Amino acid sequence: MKRNTRIIQISGLRGILMVVFIATCLAAGFVAFPSLVAMHVWNYATQYISLPLINFWQGLMLWAIVAISGFILNDRKKYLVAYSPKTNLNDEEVKKILETVKLQSQARALNSMILKSVNEQQKDKKSEKKEEENV
Repeated sequence: MKRNTRIIQISGLRGILMVVFIATCLAAGFVAFPSLVAMHVWNYATQYISLPLINFWQGLMLWAIVAISGFILNDRKKYLVAYSPKTNLNDEEVKKILETVKLQSQARALNSMILKSVNEQQKDKKSEKKEEENV
């Protein structure tokens, strides 16, 4: 279990109603309203271009297409789907890459051990301060 896990506590009918309200607002703001806008923009464009009219559900699908396409095209750092031609690496390049990967994994392990020891030292210092204050 993660150390910095955040827990949301829902207590009573008021908490349940608040969760329902928040979910409804999120659905309306990020799904229903953009779907209505997409539907009305499409239907407005049909006055000038010979296209069929669409209803709310088709507007929802249009909004989903636009949102997902925008997400895929604007995510420059990580590619969800990528194609790269096969590169031929010689043995030296492969060994360098494997060494780099090995060093990075060792560095990650060392970093996690150092962070654990630093956190334990901070906890010990805090407990010592509390003991000194109590005395």
